Amino acid sequence: MQSDNILEMKKISKIFPGVKALDGVDFNVKKGEVHCLIGANGAGKSTLMKILSGAYTEDEGEILFDGKVLKPHGTQERRKEGISVIYQELSLFNDLTVGENVYVNNFPKTAAGAVDWKKVYDNTQKLADNLNIKINARAKVSSLNIGQRQLTEIMKALACDAKLIVMDEPSSTLSQSEFEILVKVIKDLKEKGITIIYISHHLEELFIVGNRITVLKDGKFVVCKRTDELNENSLVEYMTGITISQIETEETEVHKVSEEVVLELKDMSNYKVSNINLALHKGEVLGLYGLVGAGRTEILQSIFGLAPITGGEMYLQGEKVNIKDTQDAIGHKIGLAPESRKTQGLVLMLPVWENMSMVALSKFKKNGIIQYKDINEECKNYKEMLNVKTPSVNTITQNLSGGNQQKVILAKWMMQDCDILLLDEPTQGIDVMAKEEIYKLIREMTNMGKSVIVVSSELQELLRISDNIHVMYDGKQIMSSNKASFNSDQILHASVVGRIA
Repeated sequence: MQSDNILEMKKISKIFPGVKALDGVDFNVKKGEVHCLIGANGAGKSTLMKILSGAYTEDEGEILFDGKVLKPHGTQERRKEGISVIYQELSLFNDLTVGENVYVNNFPKTAAGAVDWKKVYDNTQKLADNLNIKINARAKVSSLNIGQRQLTEIMKALACDAKLIVMDEPSSTLSQSEFEILVKVIKDLKEKGITIIYISHHLEELFIVGNRITVLKDGKFVVCKRTDELNENSLVEYMTGITISQIETEETEVHKVSEEVVLELKDMSNYKVSNINLALHKGEVLGLYGLVGAGRTEILQSIFGLAPITGGEMYLQGEKVNIKDTQDAIGHKIGLAPESRKTQGLVLMLPVWENMSMVALSKFKKNGIIQYKDINEECKNYKEMLNVKTPSVNTITQNLSGGNQQKVILAKWMMQDCDILLLDEPTQGIDVMAKEEIYKLIREMTNMGKSVIVVSSELQELLRISDNIHVMYDGKQIMSSNKASFNSDQILHASVVGRIA
């Protein structure tokens, strides 16, 4: 009897030195469905998809695709079979046109053997039009926004006659409106009979796009169920093996915040925002919410000396200050964990200990000589304290998961003993358990008297961890609310339309 599965991965195992990344995993995908694959960092999702793509070879197991057994071979051969993977780090050439990117390594030829450029652009435009994507095939990729680039990757897969498309964290850098376009494109692909494997840390997305969800944990298959048989709490329990009540640290009582004001902005303006007024108290978590481009990050930039203040005033401990640059900010015991941790918060090719200690090096000098033994011991202490999952502080930081990289950044500022910590999208792209650990660390820091400003695009996150929330819209401060009176509908309304409902 013919199976309705387009993909069957049977008893797949993969061993790396010292690690069994996959242990007899079964993974089946039906033709024309959107199948979500989830699990905490290190669960084996990426390894399984790299085996499917041909980038890795399985040590044990068998793969059946579209009715035939796939022999071990490379990514080019798998693409010819109809399997295409769109990775989180997009593989586009910025200086080439959309059409050139869509057909790179796959250009149609004329009878004379030359590239048929008319066909390249006509076919690309047809792909875009069929998916209702507003992209000019002749536009350079460098002129596209991130959502359009993601859609260009999808067209690139379709140009190779993909039967199955793997989307790895496709929404991680998208705005809400861009994500809505992606959802519509996924629906159109499904209607055309294209099968999709969708990987995301954002659990709510799975219920929007998915038909079924498979959960992996520690390299093993846990469960596969229809989305209507699951909810976010049950997914967390499958992913972690712990009931939601055991990891839920949300406080039922309002956190008591000190009366002492450690940072105050009075009518502060810069190149993006105007007339910002806020007071950060000792031991407080202050949330900044708003749509992408609302001015949240720009507030942090001025506090940290990255963007000059063009109007208004800033006070630290009641004294007026003029933060000239980042060194000046660090001297005032202010630290910043930027939104792009990989390019701005860390030097990925350096080991963990160097990233942790780079700001606080002067603390480890004796008679002008750096005491590396002391640094090593201190970094080991922070590794244990923050539960940074790495074999050693000598591990190259690039090899850590996103959540553990974020912990290294937090360790850097804790080692410097910052009083004020600015966190820009601190849990973006990390799994649910790592988020729980970050939330716990934030509250532990405030319990020690530190003060934190958090920028987040996840309203539920800010409602959970913040003592006060300020809402931004188009560079202006629209409203503020304390934990006792949080109203999610009102906050969301203010962020979208620029006024209080």
